[in-house]
Amino acid sequence: MMNKIALLVFSILTLNSCTNSNLVAPKNACYIMFDAGSSGTRLYVYEQNNTQLIEHVGPKVAALADSVRRLHGKTATDIQDITDQVVATLDLIKTDGSFNGTQQKWTGFDWSTQCNLVSAKVYATGGMRIAEQENAVDSVVLWQNLQPKLAAKVGANVMVETRTITGFEEGLFAWLSLKGEHFTNNFGIVEMGGASSQVTFPCADCDPANDAVNTINLGGKPLQIYSYSFLGLGQDEAPRSLSLPSANTIPANCAFGVGSTQNDWTEAKCADDILITAKESKTAIRDPYNYSAKGTRGTTNTLPPFQKNIPQWSLTGAFNYTKETDIDNCCFSQSQTCYHAVTACFTPIYLNKYLQTLNIRPLEADKNDVSWTLGAVVCETENCLADIKKTPVCRWLETGCLIH
Repeated sequence: MMNKIALLVFSILTLNSCTNSNLVAPKNACYIMFDAGSSGTRLYVYEQNNTQLIEHVGPKVAALADSVRRLHGKTATDIQDITDQVVATLDLIKTDGSFNGTQQKWTGFDWSTQCNLVSAKVYATGGMRIAEQENAVDSVVLWQNLQPKLAAKVGANVMVETRTITGFEEGLFAWLSLKGEHFTNNFGIVEMGGASSQVTFPCADCDPANDAVNTINLGGKPLQIYSYSFLGLGQDEAPRSLSLPSANTIPANCAFGVGSTQNDWTEAKCADDILITAKESKTAIRDPYNYSAKGTRGTTNTLPPFQKNIPQWSLTGAFNYTKETDIDNCCFSQSQTCYHAVTACFTPIYLNKYLQTLNIRPLEADKNDVSWTLGAVVCETENCLADIKKTPVCRWLETGCLIH
């Protein structure tokens, strides 16, 4: 009798245990993505909730490229510290960030307990392209230092990738980040970063032999995309890369508050001194830091004529921070609201001329504040680059992509 009672109790406990375990909801898949840009390295965690990717924005630390390019007081001796800082953000994001005035820096999200982590990636963009160009040896040291640290933090079953993405990828990822907000594929983007600018749009009629053209998978269907990155045309690099010959500064006609000292000053005077296109052609856009096919640093690129067929354009990146009052405040006067006074007048005029060169009217284009990191995860979940047969194009290096 006692054995029967014991068996009954055991059966009830087992049933309850199974029932309770079945009530535990499975964890959502998560993807860690670091935007290692020229202005800093920002952590994002994307949580897959059915068809939606929920974005959790984390801390921002120093730019990886600074230690290689010797910027902002950093040198190669800071590589160890910078890579430690990047990995440390994965602990910081688990709890709420501090407040900057009334705004909280980030909302805590414990990825280690709240989701099943699929991948962790550090993708660098224009600033690191320049760093790899200027100092390939220290760049390799940086990547080799970061990879094992990140792998140790996230665990052995998580895919880890640390590298500089190509210009095609950066533009594509930004385009994919916006794709969910459009009903069709027929739109283009112009992304303005600190070191580079990307122009991306679907182009069924483009020559597939063009190395800026690839066919991706999107929603189970092939889509031919044109995506080109102009290295040196980012808003932080442009004052240097587009300066007048023999000058290492912005043109005098673009100086901060120039209109307050020159009664006859006009925006056109500054714009005329910003040399975006080559002298011999109004359509050949200068690509200051990328290599030409002949192996010389500095080339040009002409966008396909099919660009004119794109009915809608979206502006992303630094375009989101421009205001209609920038020229009045920073060129005709010296307002304290102007960011980085040295280039405060140059930048809005440059951005306007750049769009004019692309035959895009700013007032007819949408502005969208999105991160390309979302598109990178969309591409990962759809395996959008799986069928591309071409070798990745690393225009910023004379001898091909950096191996590390």
